[in-house]
Amino acid sequence: MTILTRRDFVVASGAAGLALAAAAGGAAPRANAAVAGAYPQRNISFIIPYGPGGGFDNFARVVSPAIERHLPNPVNVIPRNVAGGGGGRGITQLFRARPDGYTIGILNIPGAFFLQERQGGRGFRVAEFTWLGTVSRGENYALAVGADSPLHSIADVQALSRQRPVKFTCTGPEGTAYSAAIISSELLGIDVQLITGYRSSSDYIVAAIRGDGDAVLATLSTLKPFMESGTVRILASFESESSVPGIPDATALGQPELSQIVVERMVAAPPGVPDDIKNILVHALEQAVRDPEVIAWAEDAGIDWHPDPPGSVDGIIRDQAAFFEKWKSRISQS
Repeated sequence: MTILTRRDFVVASGAAGLALAAAAGGAAPRANAAVAGAYPQRNISFIIPYGPGGGFDNFARVVSPAIERHLPNPVNVIPRNVAGGGGGRGITQLFRARPDGYTIGILNIPGAFFLQERQGGRGFRVAEFTWLGTVSRGENYALAVGADSPLHSIADVQALSRQRPVKFTCTGPEGTAYSAAIISSELLGIDVQLITGYRSSSDYIVAAIRGDGDAVLATLSTLKPFMESGTVRILASFESESSVPGIPDATALGQPELSQIVVERMVAAPPGVPDDIKNILVHALEQAVRDPEVIAWAEDAGIDWHPDPPGSVDGIIRDQAAFFEKWKSRISQS
């Protein structure tokens, strides 16, 4: 497998939160009534560690107003793109922010695990974040090509691979799309060449459309608008059961493990946020992802919107850490 950069290629209130935790059967942390009653007093910064226009940017900008509606005090939740280092700049900034509840961020899991590994833990440590919840349930990937591509099936991609490496556009090694390309190509027997350096999923999809690469891997919610506009064709869904009519899924491809390649859009705060404030943010996020306006947006966008149940965040991090451990040696060799 060959890897080229783009440059190379081109030249949740506090009381309600406590009640929710108690209803889930867990012992709720004791709240400081004075702190909980005062928070928040000013706007909250919502870090998006990627450029505008990608899936993480879209999700964060949709859910931010809903989080505002479910906070105990009227403040703004302001999305802020902090791109760079394939997400590392924004994630590191979040990790080092004051643990006062006024900085949160949306993270790519398991991508952040791979980035942490490559940085040697110098910028951040995933396990130490104050995890607040997920924006949506883990989303599957799909393999697509530009509308004018001569490739019409996975068999065509495999046939091309026997002649030369198949070029996939993606973000850098820290992105889940990067690891998804490596894992899926190994499972499908495709010799892949990664064209990296794009700032967001929309950027690298557009790059594949204009011919920077032969194919692209991206989440279904990000690919579907391009499919509906007629600029890309989806060749395969990595879902267990395809939600795209007429498109083979992981089961039909004979590689059910492909369905385990998912991206989790998870929201975190810096390490050490007090339980009082954490409970408020957890509650606001849990209500936001079930907000009627967010659900309506998902329906309009054709997104299968199924929020994770409250209290599932620790289990998701644990499962994704296990996924990372299984594949990290293979991806580290790339």
